[in-house]
Amino acid sequence: MDTIGTDSQKTARRQPKFVLIFTFLGLLALTIALASCQWDSQGEPSPSPVAGLKEQPTATQGVEQPIEENDLSITETPNGDKPASTAVATKQATPVPEIGEPVSASTATPPEMSVDAPEGALLSVEMESRVGVLLDEIPGEVRDRILESLRDRPESFWRELARRQIRLTKRRLNFRNFVYADRGQLPLPPEELWSIQITSDEPQRESIDGHDLLMVHYTFTSTLLTDADSPGAAEPELQAPGGKWAEPFILPADPDLLLQRTGNACLNEAGFPPGSFDSENAWVFFDYTCEADSGGVLGCHRSRLHQQSCLEALNGRVGTVETGVRFEHLDWDPDLADSVRLGELTHLDGPDLQVVGDDLEVNRVIYRYFPEDSCALVEQCVSGSGWRRLLQFNATVHNVGAETMYIGPVVAENPVHNLFQYNACHAHYHFSDYGDFTFAGEEENLSSKQAFCVESTNRFSNNEWSPLTHDYTCRFQGVQAGWVDEYVAGLDCQWIDITDVEVVDEGETFSLGLVSNPDGFLCEGDLVLDDEGNPVWEPSGQTTPAGAPINRPQCDFVPDWDVNNDDSRGVSLMPTGSFVTEPCSDGQLGPLRNCGFKSQLDGIEIERPEESARRASARDEVETPEGAFPCTPGESVRLTCNVEDGNVPQVMRLCEYSTVLGTGVACAFGESLANATVTGEAAGFEFICPIGRDEDEPGGLFSLYTAPLFGDEDEHQPINCLSK
Repeated sequence: MDTIGTDSQKTARRQPKFVLIFTFLGLLALTIALASCQWDSQGEPSPSPVAGLKEQPTATQGVEQPIEENDLSITETPNGDKPASTAVATKQATPVPEIGEPVSASTATPPEMSVDAPEGALLSVEMESRVGVLLDEIPGEVRDRILESLRDRPESFWRELARRQIRLTKRRLNFRNFVYADRGQLPLPPEELWSIQITSDEPQRESIDGHDLLMVHYTFTSTLLTDADSPGAAEPELQAPGGKWAEPFILPADPDLLLQRTGNACLNEAGFPPGSFDSENAWVFFDYTCEADSGGVLGCHRSRLHQQSCLEALNGRVGTVETGVRFEHLDWDPDLADSVRLGELTHLDGPDLQVVGDDLEVNRVIYRYFPEDSCALVEQCVSGSGWRRLLQFNATVHNVGAETMYIGPVVAENPVHNLFQYNACHAHYHFSDYGDFTFAGEEENLSSKQAFCVESTNRFSNNEWSPLTHDYTCRFQGVQAGWVDEYVAGLDCQWIDITDVEVVDEGETFSLGLVSNPDGFLCEGDLVLDDEGNPVWEPSGQTTPAGAPINRPQCDFVPDWDVNNDDSRGVSLMPTGSFVTEPCSDGQLGPLRNCGFKSQLDGIEIERPEESARRASARDEVETPEGAFPCTPGESVRLTCNVEDGNVPQVMRLCEYSTVLGTGVACAFGESLANATVTGEAAGFEFICPIGRDEDEPGGLFSLYTAPLFGDEDEHQPINCLSK
């Protein structure tokens, strides 16, 4: 384990003033469906199952649709020269940093280049579907009012809703080689190239599987640009121009609030440790073929089984639509290729990793409780046990070179090089030394984490140098040209522990950054091989926790390999609260959403029976803190609540209260003590008072958060409750 404060050489290099740095968690790269990431009890890779359709889909006729124009992204140089080929001298000119040498941020860019693109291949991509907003959760007395307001929403709202439905195809397409035994990946083009056209004259109210929805019809079109061999490698039916293929999908009619509505029924966790999904990243795991009994390490439901299959859960709570993504191999058209070419290209003769700074802007704050035996403590992902406040975020590295960034097979037991070290708590191998997170603004000793799976998870480029397929998994690692190794917020340990970071002003800004490959363990260039074709190794200066030396492969690095290896973004933090108390960004409504809530400091009148009051008084004579409401741990609490204006219903969410942190934990729906819609008529709600979690968190307190049911137009109003 590479831990700040335990390795003096790394600490000296990575602790400039006011900057907190800890090793980048590559833990469980967005390994959507990566069953190959798993290891058996003997420490060897487990075989990957081929989970897929019982019958292959029938190809359908494609429909021509307009394609949005996009600017060219391959950079050009004034002199048009091809960059020099990598040589040993290059490594001397741009050496790997020595241990103890600081990694300085740079605003330089890799050498720009102008090259004639080879003739590649073009695939049209199309899907026709319908998407809508579920109305079942809106009380009947206000449903018509909200329905009319939804009808008036701009077309951009419906296009964005359609985009969120389309992205549910990502997991199966990007890891299609695990769906079909003899086929490869068939990823969608980057989202910048998506064209979504609403084809309905206006939204229509429909009943789907007995559910009330407001729906629109749409068409999605785009174009894949890749090398000439990729179409056939991905799908034999696409080998030659004119070839067609349709990939079937069954999708939720309303793509939002997937976890809240259907639990983990549709979430395929194969390749992830338990508990890697949450309400915000559930779409990453979506797999409509998940069955209720698909459990275990290689099944859909590693965290817990679900009582229903995905389709049963969707039909019971949301309603489904059947559709398919249609691919057609087009005749080569240079003008069309120019209009859809996307992705930087910095080197023809080697890989080049570039940090995707914009992905750091996908971040959120959560509260989570960690017992003393938590793996997060063992792996030093948090600074202490108990309630912790965490900053989760996306982190992505893009291979913008024309060659694969190769690591190769994971060697489970290699006492000579120690590049991979087994961690028993999470049952996975660590990789040395993938990158650093940086968090600037306060000096805190935050936790550190090593990477363990470096592989191609998504295709960000759309050009002739970026294939559609690759062979990389967690046991045979590498990042394909034009692909990314991405880590989504919500994955285990994919966070910074900000519990002890003092936020004085509301909206105070901190700098969140990623430094990729700071010590040259990843070969952004050509591996140095011996006469037998094996990698040549060299000392890195780092050691394992047991003190054994860690070696790294020698590499002839491409020129300026490290100038695009770091980036950062500003993150605005509040003194308290979580993403649940942030404004809604996608127009979500209803009682299950995790946004738009506010802490309500009063409004609940506690009336205890005589015996309960006597026990409470004997247990705790300390005055109840502001924002907390007392109850007897483990006992049932009955609340009768209402709002003054029944035409503006509110959502009441009850969460635990942390005595140590002195605040409510602003919980998501799945962690709430109670969650209900409150109208003008008094209604009763019941929940169990929080029990003590440890000596410092004795329980017996809860907090109240409220939100208008229809957040876009309605306002907050106080909820009044009586407890008996």
